Amino acid sequence: MQRQRNFCVVFIWSRLVCSVVALSSYSLRGAPAQWKIPTRELAAPFPDGPCGGSIVTIPPSDTYAIDTRLAGNEFLLKPRPIQVWLPPGYSSQARYPVLYCHDGQNAVSDADSWTGRSWRLTGALTRLADHNKLQGNLPIVVLLPSADGDLLPGVRRRHLEYGDMKSPFAEAHVDFVALTVKPLIDSVFSTYTSSKDTYAVGTSMGGQASLHLMMRHPNKFGGAACLSPFFGRTTLDNAKNSCDLMKSKKLYLDIGGDIGEKKVPFFDVLDHWTNEHFWNPGYWWLDTQLQPVVEDLHRTLDAAGVPHLYLEIPGGRHNERAWSLRIDKPLLHLFGKQ
Repeated sequence: MQRQRNFCVVFIWSRLVCSVVALSSYSLRGAPAQWKIPTRELAAPFPDGPCGGSIVTIPPSDTYAIDTRLAGNEFLLKPRPIQVWLPPGYSSQARYPVLYCHDGQNAVSDADSWTGRSWRLTGALTRLADHNKLQGNLPIVVLLPSADGDLLPGVRRRHLEYGDMKSPFAEAHVDFVALTVKPLIDSVFSTYTSSKDTYAVGTSMGGQASLHLMMRHPNKFGGAACLSPFFGRTTLDNAKNSCDLMKSKKLYLDIGGDIGEKKVPFFDVLDHWTNEHFWNPGYWWLDTQLQPVVEDLHRTLDAAGVPHLYLEIPGGRHNERAWSLRIDKPLLHLFGKQ
């Protein structure tokens, strides 16, 4: 019995010595002094949550309450906090581009999203940075939450704020972002302030709000990313008549739905049950309905020679989970290396 124990001890020590020798020889062959975890694949699903960044909350008293224009009218814009994502390693000694995100409550964390699945936007940004795909520093992300509740029964505040151009609610919203929020962000945080470093992103009606923001304030915003966007007639007409303006901007459009032989399934269990909510709508029909208007704008931009990225996602649904599967595409278009 004693011999068996001695044998086991010797065997274990010999294996340990071999491992140490192997590691030493690895280091001698020029391996880095510290082991680096291999970079994960650049593909969805991206990580959930702030991903090493920090979230700062700006109270309504610092934004809505100081706006003396129409946007300061609580009837038009309901006050609410605004959150700001600062990227990992944020330093006041550096400068950062800025991304203004509509429906910001749905962009970062699954637990905060109204469907229980976020776009995983900051997860995609940090993953792109891991793969050295971005130009310069990660952007600061301003998370603009959409309005809750109804102005009148059946009249959603969000639909008014993100509505068609020329609407006083929609104009109040984009003016508020451009003329109140942006100056505050630029004064508090270490940002690049020019339009070429400032962009907007949104999904569905938030895509319309992003395009509206860029067109109404082109000296402040250099591009817009619109995922599965809804465009009203006035917004569409203004965009089609603004091709000269668009030529100097970065523009991203995409749309899902029934494309070719690929159809959106009526039911997708991953859409309907999440860790946060027992039931969520699949919105299986919406992207298909929105295709004609998005394709119309794409054709107009193409004919006018306006540079833009347009993607079709066969079978793509109209919800946060679907957008999380491709959120890296608009981010790479806006902030990627040329």
